[in-house]
Amino acid sequence: MEKSERLNVLSRLREHIVNETTADSGGVMQVPMSDFTKEELLIREREVLFRNTPLFMGLSSILPEPNTYWSDTSTGTPILMVRDSLGDFRAYANVCRHRGSLVVPEGRGSKERFSCPFHAWTYGIDGRLIAVNKNSQFGNVSKSELGLVQLPASELYGTLWVRPVPGEPVEVGECLDGLEDELAQWELTKYPFAGNQSIDARMNWKLGLDSYGELYHLTVLHTETAAKEVIGNVQTYDVYGQNSRMVVANKKLNLMRMLLPDMSSWPYTQITSTVYFLYPNVIMTIDASGVDVIRIFPLDNSPSSSRTVHTWYIDPNLRPHFEDGDFSYEDRLRTFRESVENEDYKMAEEVQVNAEYGIQSDIVLGRNEAALQHFHNTRRAALGRELLPMEVA
Repeated sequence: MEKSERLNVLSRLREHIVNETTADSGGVMQVPMSDFTKEELLIREREVLFRNTPLFMGLSSILPEPNTYWSDTSTGTPILMVRDSLGDFRAYANVCRHRGSLVVPEGRGSKERFSCPFHAWTYGIDGRLIAVNKNSQFGNVSKSELGLVQLPASELYGTLWVRPVPGEPVEVGECLDGLEDELAQWELTKYPFAGNQSIDARMNWKLGLDSYGELYHLTVLHTETAAKEVIGNVQTYDVYGQNSRMVVANKKLNLMRMLLPDMSSWPYTQITSTVYFLYPNVIMTIDASGVDVIRIFPLDNSPSSSRTVHTWYIDPNLRPHFEDGDFSYEDRLRTFRESVENEDYKMAEEVQVNAEYGIQSDIVLGRNEAALQHFHNTRRAALGRELLPMEVA
């Protein structure tokens, strides 16, 4: 983010705090609770949003050097991502062309070739079929035609994107939609991978994403956790096509207001969290600890089940603090998980149950929940559904 944009955001945050406002503009929107329970809607979402849309997988640093790989099944499609011997990012369906088994177990590592654990067919990091085990006994096959199925993939400004089905190339515009310069300013490649974890919850995947899109609940639900550090119910919000950005302030911003009237000297990442909502299913937060990427997916073909995959990329300046101090990488991941799982997702699971009971037809999103309004309508637009109207007072 350029300095001028940072100053713009800080000025808006300060104005909201001074004037006791919660958002820039907007109105009230009602979302049908059936959006969280319909099986036929989930089928359509999986096809359009999770198979035929480029998905943000993570930061470039998760594949730090040539001949590294990352096997991931969280999208519902087994995907093998690699940085090949030339340093280029590629992606394949992680499916053996012999009998369809998983070639590479889920995880990360460094290899130049992969041998299927079922019958030892071997593939190079470029996806080529290198060897058929006991070829003379198996029979004659064309190795050139039986390489791993390549998936459209792009590395964009330090981020990795994959479309889970073969087809057209992944274009920067359909992924970032105007965020290119802003992400370039963040220099995301400098943040190394620090750890990841998964959280399964009995809630619709959209309810999971809703948990991250507003601070209205902060001083109620998170009184003993996040509310001790973050200013509740205050944020800026900007739209970039199907994506958006919300910036929130922590309580150090009030200290800056008293000590340093000149905003140009305020340490931006020390007093804010910049939260990107990346279409269709990702939250990416940048703050003093680094970058948190939260990917949320439907689970088990059920509208009432989801999996959150949280990956943390640490600010390199903090590595000595974690590696030599009393607070470990695992401690930080656990703190994040406990807050999300025991507070946010607990509430979302209650909403899911009530949606299934059909007690009420809608939930209401206020103008201080603009990120959620945009989220629901962009997904509706992608599915060809009628957009939800906004009532402006």
